Amino acid sequence: MLARVHSECLTGDVFGSRRCDCGEQLELALRAIGEAECGVLLYLRQEGRGIGLVQKLRAYNLQDEGLDTVEANLRLGHQADERDYHVAARMLEDLGVKSVRLMTNNPKKIDELRRYGIPIAARVPIEAPSHPENVRYLRAKVEKMSHMLSFERKRPRFPFLDALCEHQSEGPVSPRRPFVTLSRVQSLDGGDAPTAGAEACELAGALRAVHEGTLTASGPALRLTVRGGRKAPVNFAMAGTPSAVGDVVAIPADARGDIDLAAVLATILGLGVRTLLVEGDAGLSGRFLDQALADYCVITVVPEFQGGSGSGSGGIGRGASRIAASGCQTLGRDLVVYGSLRSERSETPAVLPSD
Repeated sequence: MLARVHSECLTGDVFGSRRCDCGEQLELALRAIGEAECGVLLYLRQEGRGIGLVQKLRAYNLQDEGLDTVEANLRLGHQADERDYHVAARMLEDLGVKSVRLMTNNPKKIDELRRYGIPIAARVPIEAPSHPENVRYLRAKVEKMSHMLSFERKRPRFPFLDALCEHQSEGPVSPRRPFVTLSRVQSLDGGDAPTAGAEACELAGALRAVHEGTLTASGPALRLTVRGGRKAPVNFAMAGTPSAVGDVVAIPADARGDIDLAAVLATILGLGVRTLLVEGDAGLSGRFLDQALADYCVITVVPEFQGGSGSGSGGIGRGASRIAASGCQTLGRDLVVYGSLRSERSETPAVLPSD
């Protein structure tokens, strides 16, 4: 049976802390179990690798002073990992599980469950994307606790995600909205391209994983999905329209008579979403660019022409919009262009309102 033995991490599982990979691993495990024919997830009360929440927060303070996660635990008088899996083994036995395909990167967990009589038929890697906030933590787990991670080999496929995360840490231009990344798949002539390659689909998933929320168009309304499904999706519609009836957030119109994107972003920030991925067509992306409401962009270009959908009024590159410091790389049969939408030397947006 597919199984995940997950140790409690309040900061990662509940509050979405990026200092570790625990919350993302929990999400990955639940998704894999949901897609499997059967599976089990055990949630163990072993906060901070067994040292408890208060001691873990003290360890965080030591990490802020330069220690890694193992050094901090040792400085506090603990072992690097004080967890025990005897209770997990008894729980599996009580559930009638005969053997497991264990989702883990931790060899100690495999050895202990076997020692307690649980047959491990296979190890299933469960690796969340690394980012600047947790890469030192992950390296410590590899170098000092023998965790089986391959993040250093996997991440170069999308190396610009590290630069994106660094820009995210700087925050948005305005304190009244989240950090906004625009993502779009388009043809060579600027039209929507529905047939991107498998690598582009993988990139889309990686982009969602490094943002706390994703905003998409849902007819005339907008729909916010929070990473990991920790909150129900939120729909935004312009006040006074039929789509504003029901379980939606009504947003006033802007000066042009469209839904006020600045008000949408302020509401999203109020919901606790600090980094937002906007996935949309040229019209939605163009509105964010025209109003200087975006900080970064990742555009996947499919090498084909759609015809009749080029750089007219619906095109994405209109007005004074430009990327301040762009880069590009091939992505299978496609091309991805990415970069910051602000000046490298100032807080001035590189994308200026067209009027």
